[in-house]
Amino acid sequence: MAFPWTLLFALAIIVIAGNFAFKRPKYPPGPRKHWLLGNLYDIPRHVDWDKLLAWKREFGDLVYLTAFGKSVLVLNSHTAVKDLLDKRAKNFSHRPQTVMAGELFGLGKSMALFEYNERYRELRKLTQQAFSPDGLRKYQDVQLDIVKLFLDSLRKDPNDFRIQTRLAVSRTILAVTYGMPVKLADEGYIADAELTTKTVTMATFPGAYLVDLLPFLKYLPSWFPGAGFKKEGEYGYKLISKHVTRPFNYVREKLAEGIEHPSFVSDLLSGSENVRRHNIIEDERWLEDVKWAAGGMFSAGVDTSYATILVFFILMARHPDVQERARAEIDAVTGGRRPVTSEDRSKLPYSAAVMKEVTRWHVVVPTGLFRRSGDSEVYNGQLIPANTIVVPCIWSLSQEVEDPERFDPERFLHDNKTPNPYEYIFGFGRRICPGRYLAEHFIFLLTANLLTFYNISIPKACPEGLASPSDVTFTRTLTSYPEPFACDIRPRSERHAEDVAAMVAD
Repeated sequence: MAFPWTLLFALAIIVIAGNFAFKRPKYPPGPRKHWLLGNLYDIPRHVDWDKLLAWKREFGDLVYLTAFGKSVLVLNSHTAVKDLLDKRAKNFSHRPQTVMAGELFGLGKSMALFEYNERYRELRKLTQQAFSPDGLRKYQDVQLDIVKLFLDSLRKDPNDFRIQTRLAVSRTILAVTYGMPVKLADEGYIADAELTTKTVTMATFPGAYLVDLLPFLKYLPSWFPGAGFKKEGEYGYKLISKHVTRPFNYVREKLAEGIEHPSFVSDLLSGSENVRRHNIIEDERWLEDVKWAAGGMFSAGVDTSYATILVFFILMARHPDVQERARAEIDAVTGGRRPVTSEDRSKLPYSAAVMKEVTRWHVVVPTGLFRRSGDSEVYNGQLIPANTIVVPCIWSLSQEVEDPERFDPERFLHDNKTPNPYEYIFGFGRRICPGRYLAEHFIFLLTANLLTFYNISIPKACPEGLASPSDVTFTRTLTSYPEPFACDIRPRSERHAEDVAAMVAD
């Protein structure tokens, strides 16, 4: 009887295949998948931090989902974020390739969604230099002037604090980015930028439009049923182009006239050593890059800073004891009669701790800006496929403290183990927000001066449609805002009201 070589060969193949399958990295854990739709119905349609925390408790540091051949990885711990977004930044610094925001709206030209390549790295390097702590010193006076105008607006109409807060943040970013005087910034530039921000907010959330899940739909003609997104894209592109071009041209016109107001754009355009690197053809590309980088500063900076300051109002009204302690510290440094300046910051550790706890207590960008893996990677024995959308769950990071729902600034004074929120709320690695020092400094300046001259409390009665700070809710959007609420904002005394009025009269 002949030896069954065929059978032996088949057994060998089975053993080899079995060993390969056993050793092959597995995907990270995640919700159970439907046999056809995968995790389509598990992926939140809005920012659901409760679900994200529940996944963290059930599955751990990594949560993996798939739908229609797309994969999503949620990072839930400081360790996972640092290992992938910092240590392996080269592979995880890409952005998701969105059709609606990136292509149709043209936001792929902005630094926030710019493709991770040599052009991005060169522009980012120059941007970081312009917005470094040293580079921002020349804007300290204009920021303080804007804070003074804000304080005076509260003296005149404290009920208008939400609009005035947004206006103050907008003025600051336009002044630093374009060197624009306050009055000029108010004449249409802010309105243009505000409309643009509202238009693109939803488009920047991956999956908000079906065309992002099924990219082939972009080839449909505009008249085809279900292709209405193409008209939205045309409208959005025109609106955004106007927003980024108009203030950019203002700077170019001033430079041509020999007038150079200190600003991010003028620094990049007037620095001949930067432009010399490019030939005549590339100069136009350089101008385009600077224009879109500057345009993105407004949308990226206003929403987050505005939301953070509103959270500050809520927490000060809820915690008068914290407000009083911070105010006592400020009064000991300033005498309570003059504005807090940049030079005072190092002398106000408790006030600085208050702002750290404000940003931790409610992270205004709970999921950060999404990343994308360039190539497949194996992390802790688990496979992360190429082109996986990576979600750094900043909300989860903010909860890695004792009793996370408690508002307690002292956790940043005595506990060195408490993660500094400034090290994660602005992003990570090679995609960290270049304007983080500007935002951090201005928010501190505005809030410290609020405490110097005003008392913030819960109103006895709230106007119809406005919540009390004690029970306000937050939107579950990419940038999470408090729903409209009321605050009782009054000068600490008649003397303090007079001091505020005198500031803007000088």
